[in-house]
Amino acid sequence: MNISVNRHRVHYLCSSLILLGLVILNVLFPVYAMPTSKADGRSAEITLGVLEYIQEGEIHYSLPLSTDVSMKVSGWVNRVKVKQTFTNNTQGFINGKYHFPLSHNGAVDQMRLVIGERIIEGEVQPKLQAKATFEKAKAAGKRASLVSQQRVNIFTTEVANLAPNETLTVEISYQEKLNYKEGQFSLRFPMTITPRYSPTALSEQVLVGNSASSQSSSESPSRQQRHNHLGIFDSIAEMLPEMLTGFNLNNFAEGAVTDDASSDSAGNIMVNINVELNTGFELGAVTSPYHKIKAAPVVGKQQWMVELDRAVVANQDFVLNWKPVDAAKSHAANHAEVALPLPSMFIQQGLTHQSAELRSAKNSINNQDYYGLVMLTPPQVKTYNGVTPRELILVIDTSGSMEGDSIVQAKQALLSALAGLRTKDKFNIIGFNHQLTKLSASSLKVNSRNIAKANQFVQGLQANGGTEISMALSASLLIQDQSNQIGSENALRQVIFITDGAVANEQGLFKQIEAGLGQSRLFTVGIGSAPNTHFMARAAMFGRGIYTYIGKTAEVKQKIEGLLQKIEQPVATDVKVTYQDGTIPDHWPARIPDLYTDEPILVSFKSPAYNQQDIVISGETQGEYWQLQIPNPHQTRHLDNSDIEAPGLDLIWANAQINAIEATQTRANSERIKQQVKALGMKYHLVTSQTSLVAVDKTPVNFTPEFNADYQVKPHLPKGLQKTGVLPQTATSSRLNILIGLSFLLIALLHGLWLKQCLPGQRLTIPKHK
Repeated sequence: MNISVNRHRVHYLCSSLILLGLVILNVLFPVYAMPTSKADGRSAEITLGVLEYIQEGEIHYSLPLSTDVSMKVSGWVNRVKVKQTFTNNTQGFINGKYHFPLSHNGAVDQMRLVIGERIIEGEVQPKLQAKATFEKAKAAGKRASLVSQQRVNIFTTEVANLAPNETLTVEISYQEKLNYKEGQFSLRFPMTITPRYSPTALSEQVLVGNSASSQSSSESPSRQQRHNHLGIFDSIAEMLPEMLTGFNLNNFAEGAVTDDASSDSAGNIMVNINVELNTGFELGAVTSPYHKIKAAPVVGKQQWMVELDRAVVANQDFVLNWKPVDAAKSHAANHAEVALPLPSMFIQQGLTHQSAELRSAKNSINNQDYYGLVMLTPPQVKTYNGVTPRELILVIDTSGSMEGDSIVQAKQALLSALAGLRTKDKFNIIGFNHQLTKLSASSLKVNSRNIAKANQFVQGLQANGGTEISMALSASLLIQDQSNQIGSENALRQVIFITDGAVANEQGLFKQIEAGLGQSRLFTVGIGSAPNTHFMARAAMFGRGIYTYIGKTAEVKQKIEGLLQKIEQPVATDVKVTYQDGTIPDHWPARIPDLYTDEPILVSFKSPAYNQQDIVISGETQGEYWQLQIPNPHQTRHLDNSDIEAPGLDLIWANAQINAIEATQTRANSERIKQQVKALGMKYHLVTSQTSLVAVDKTPVNFTPEFNADYQVKPHLPKGLQKTGVLPQTATSSRLNILIGLSFLLIALLHGLWLKQCLPGQRLTIPKHK
């Protein structure tokens, strides 16, 4: 009997020791969870136009059977129509919802819902009112649709009462301005939504990583850093839909992603894109760096038609570049200006969406405001022989999603930047994921010892963990020790922020950048097939720098080296836009960033009809003041030159103003900001955070809407992620869940051992019988 008891006791003790060992391993080698919302701590990617149905509290997804995108480029603007066609192949009615990405600077102003033979035009209403209108129509069995904004570049459409075997087509139209840099035009159409990382509500203790080398040092967050995480720079935007933050590998499509795949043969969801280029000049080249295209000129016109070579899987953003035949530059006495292939300014009088009263009034048009886009081109100065000392802060994302080619190329770019430093410079390197690692507590002088130390630090960087951007911004921007100045008033402090991560607290980060920028300049670099361009571009704007987009890892080294060379010296600083009398027009961005070589910017402005003054652009180049004068838009308008007229400029101006207003939103002025945004959305017929597009069919078609059915079609993985092997995601909560589960098992085991009196120190007591 004693042998049996001892044997069982040994078995229990061995089992408990094994479980305890597993728990210790998980504690010593953790993978930190990435909480993306209050309800879910998972991350995900969804493809363009994911249709989401809700039935009995469960969420199911369906992808469009076809997606067609048509673009019409005219002047500096692009009119985009996204048409997605869905078919209800079930035998019952359905209510649906789908989320989709759009351009980060697109102004969504129109929606058409086509169901069978019926076409329903969308109407802009205040957001809560539009939602109530939609829900009322859904409960009444009427066909209806609702388009609302989740973020500046994320929208949601809901549809109600789609009949069996009916086809639903949703057309979303928006206006955007083009990009123009290095002598070429470009546009970008997003096809995927990167999961939005929501940083945890950190406590006073913030994890700080150790250096990869013995020479490097780590720094505990300052009080200011901890306060930032605790809410001073918080974002009060609405929570994103759970679908945009959840991840389940089993929900992704099984179809093989190949260049010649079709939706029928491989189960892939495809997208078609065609672009009408009304260039106004002779094209020298039309290229797409990430997709194969076909381009052909229209006979007798300065117009080109461009389309994808074949339908492609919607797993990477589409980029189109084109440039004129002659990109030569004309030289003036003191500086050379870029010879633009188009007029430097485009204008429009009146609103795109006129009310019936304004359309009927003949004289009212001449009294309406002008809206325009003006190109600010940096003057090309003579070769600058002087050397301006600078402090270069290189910030690199080392989260798990950077694993592979991205981290390799980014490290190579850092090594190249180190090799190009000059003796008068200072530098530092910051690596971040869920932890913060700095090369040094303060910036270092450029010498052979420090460069060797930096090279060793870079080689030791590895990709793993989550993405805490706020912590990295605090280290690179907010902590600026006055004793750490280079010693020259003209010294440049430049921060290059390299990341592929997407965040859900953009608004708070913008406030953080604006508050802590000081004399620094922030340059952002987005890496991957679908970076959060809204955050990256606006962060660079608030940081008075420029944004660089890298769509494939092979471009990383080349583009970053080009960026470093370009920002060695700003071409124009203190750039201002005024009228002749010195008054400031209503323009966006309100604060013009520094201009760099081949990096012009488009400024959107509004001018009242009574103002007849010319527009003056001024700035400083190498300490010398310069000024350019552009004829006022009213005189230009009366020249009757159709080349300078472009529709939809009021939408671009209003959208830029809304984004700027929302960037100033705090909990104290929240209600006032919401009212301003709602008023602008209603006036210009735009979808905003406070207004939505709603369309309702008057005729009921479903008399039992409470029994609507749904079904599921799996989306694709984004390009670069594999279904086999280790998924390079930012972070997961798998080990955290294992740790919690093992803890409960250990407690249960110890409780069982205690009941059986097999724990050390317990004695088996046999009661005596009377």
